[in-house]
Amino acid sequence: MPVTGVEATMASRRKKEKKIKRFNAIMRKSLYFVFFIIIAICVFLMVRLVYINEVNGEKYTKAVLSQQAYSSKIIPAKRGDITDRNGIVLARSEKIYNVVLDPKVILSKEYYYEPTMKSLVESLGYDEQEMKELIKNNSKSSYLVYEKNIDYSRVSEYNKYKSSHKHVVGVWFEEEFTRVYPYSTFASHVIGFTNKDGGSNGLEHYYNELLTGTEGMKYGYFDSELNQKDVEKDAVNGRTIVSTIDYNIQSVVEKKIKEFREQYECNNIGVIVMNPNNGEVYAMASNDEFDLNNPHSLDLWYTKEELEAMDNDAKVDALYKRWRNFCISDTYEPGSTFKPITVASALEENLVNSGNTFYCPGVLDVSGWPIHCNDEHGWLTLTESLMKSCNCAMMDIVSRLGRDDFYKYQRAFGFGRPTGIDITGETSGIIIDKSKLNVTELATSSFGTTFNVSMIQMASAYCSLVNGGTYYTPHLVKEIKTDEGTTIESFDNLEVRQTISKKTSDYIRGALLKTVQSGTGRPAQIEGYEVGGKTGTAQKRPRTEKKFVVSFAGFAPVDNPQLLMYVVIDDIHDSTLYNSSRPASSMTSAVFKEILPYLGEYPEGQIDYIVDEELLRVLDETTSSYDEENPGVLPEELEYDEQ
Repeated sequence: MPVTGVEATMASRRKKEKKIKRFNAIMRKSLYFVFFIIIAICVFLMVRLVYINEVNGEKYTKAVLSQQAYSSKIIPAKRGDITDRNGIVLARSEKIYNVVLDPKVILSKEYYYEPTMKSLVESLGYDEQEMKELIKNNSKSSYLVYEKNIDYSRVSEYNKYKSSHKHVVGVWFEEEFTRVYPYSTFASHVIGFTNKDGGSNGLEHYYNELLTGTEGMKYGYFDSELNQKDVEKDAVNGRTIVSTIDYNIQSVVEKKIKEFREQYECNNIGVIVMNPNNGEVYAMASNDEFDLNNPHSLDLWYTKEELEAMDNDAKVDALYKRWRNFCISDTYEPGSTFKPITVASALEENLVNSGNTFYCPGVLDVSGWPIHCNDEHGWLTLTESLMKSCNCAMMDIVSRLGRDDFYKYQRAFGFGRPTGIDITGETSGIIIDKSKLNVTELATSSFGTTFNVSMIQMASAYCSLVNGGTYYTPHLVKEIKTDEGTTIESFDNLEVRQTISKKTSDYIRGALLKTVQSGTGRPAQIEGYEVGGKTGTAQKRPRTEKKFVVSFAGFAPVDNPQLLMYVVIDDIHDSTLYNSSRPASSMTSAVFKEILPYLGEYPEGQIDYIVDEELLRVLDETTSSYDEENPGVLPEELEYDEQ
């Protein structure tokens, strides 16, 4: 049957409707997909915003504030003070001001310009023409530092002027702190100094993080409704470091060093004074002091002509030499000051006792190598071997001790590793490894040669030797306080280990008293006081140059030591004293004479020190003999007179 026109029209309409339905279904699916993507992106952005706010909220807050800020200001933290043990301020921070100009504001209104120019001239004393040219040439600047480091009196004068004159704008004062050392060169190697990065050398560097504090910040901005808002984070001032240094004792030590340097020349001289009962350092000084307020100046040591002739490298080397702390950073052979440690080690192992005798022929010859003593002493008691500083007796003693025990006590007394003192630049020294302590090395080590120590190592070892046998970590800081004075940490118990028994320590103190009374340490005597101590003379390498390091370790009072003093002089340039420990002993006497009364120790009648008889009975009553088969040898290059 033929299709009519109406039917054809209806069929076409139905076909179009199917296409529309299919299009609408596809469109709905596409819209659903787009909608899902949009929802997913929104959820991701919300999660991301929450994350950013939690992790970096403060960072972005500051960034936003900086964009809207009408003002922002760093609030500087005050660096903490460094004081001596009695509260005398050795390093402090003083507030200073920088003059900051805002030419853009000054020129923003005609009636601002003249009053502001007048204020700069009349209250701050600036040149008017110079100011006008400066403002004109920097008309678009909002921050121009014109003068630094003015004191508060000038700031006050300007503020007073401004308060009585209208339309003075665009001038303000930026606060900063500058480091000041009231006593200039005092304890320079201990205190150290600061630079733009913080502390440099000494306590300033070691405790830099505590001293620095935390800067604050003040932000000013306008919110979306143009309301002025302020956000301020207070600065946290640095901690106060209370050092163990005693101003009076340090002053005496520095005075005596200066007197010595005026009389003699030497490569180096160092002095350490400690409390042997807790490891506190009362004084530490080297010969090359420097001005802490101007640490990069060489004017104290070189003439203008000499400085002009030096290149930059030479000047840098000269500065580092001045900044170097000889007491902790240099090493040397200790010489005979080590002998009491050898004796104490053997006493502790019950290998010798006070009843032993030792024969000294003046020189020992083993395998063709002569080992010299400072004299032919003949037979000596144990105490006399220290009093007369006999090398031969020490080699006899160490041959009994053996390398294992000798090395054990070297380590116990702190040699071959840093002491842990709280100051930068400490060396570890050099001792011979136990596996290499052969007969020769063991013999020479017994009297303080063939290994190197630092001054702080020897001083700390002696504290243990005379205080009853307790080794303390040497330290230069007593307490740490807030800037308001509240103690937050104390260093009052830094006991490390027991090196020897109290009985051995008592014996050593008695023997070293005799050494000062009747032995090599006689120049250290002080009328009315019992002083103990030991001399040391070590020949430097190369031995052929005949240069020496001389030293003395002394303590007082002998029955209850309150002070331990160690003096080292490197290469005295005097033909009559170059190998004599007398200058070191004499300096100890001179310092003790002044500081013992200061500490409440007053002179009394001289009383002979008597070693506890019970101690003598307890120690093994073994006899001593010279071992001809194993005497210990010393290479010819080490031949010298040891005092």
